[in-house]
Amino acid sequence: MKRHLFIVAALTGTLALAGCDKADDTEQDAQAETTQTEQSAQGEQTAQSEQTDQSDTNQDTQQASKTLDGVLEFAATDTPLPDDAQVVVSLRDEALADAPATIITETNVDASGNGPVEFSLDYPTDQVDPGHAHALHAEVFDGDGNLRWNSPERHPVEVGPEAEQAPITLTLEPVATEAMAGEPLEETGEALDEAGDAVANTAGEAVEATEQAAGDAAEATQETAEDAAEATQQAAEETAEELDEVTQDDTQSTQ
Repeated sequence: MKRHLFIVAALTGTLALAGCDKADDTEQDAQAETTQTEQSAQGEQTAQSEQTDQSDTNQDTQQASKTLDGVLEFAATDTPLPDDAQVVVSLRDEALADAPATIITETNVDASGNGPVEFSLDYPTDQVDPGHAHALHAEVFDGDGNLRWNSPERHPVEVGPEAEQAPITLTLEPVATEAMAGEPLEETGEALDEAGDAVANTAGEAVEATEQAAGDAAEATQETAEDAAEATQQAAEETAEELDEVTQDDTQSTQ
């Protein structure tokens, strides 16, 4: 009987211990699940915070830089763009009317022929004052850096973080540069030199011809004079002979 009671007590203790172990496992699982949930929540909060920070950064970047869009048009003219043309579009601060404009930023534009060309110009908003007058300007330079075209008219634009500027059209026209003016002057100089040479040659030929003619005339005059002198002398001799004959006849008649 005691043996049976001992076995029952042992089984009861074992079951109690197993129940305790199971309770401990259940509690550990619950704690692990709670920890995982907390970590997931923290991860989501971190991701949302990073996304918010990135969004704020992008927004700040967009506000720190703005873009001006437009089209370049070239006036109808017989003057073509240089083959090595460099087209530059610039944003300028024109706050001071009696001073040169300040270039805020500029960009190079690819252009060929004389057709319209689209352009985009980014500028830093922290370098412009919305209270100042700003304008876009376009220029075309040749390979030697000579200005060949520009936009003579003023093209004002709105700038700043809150500015909403519509696309703008810049019309360029050829300009008379020293290089361009020098070409016809050089051609004119060459033409004058050639004309001078031609005149000199013509004058030389005329002088030579005149001298030749004068020489011929002098020679002809000399020959004529000699002929005249010879004829005069011959006539004088003939007259003298006739007088001698008449004299002789008169003498004979008198005798």
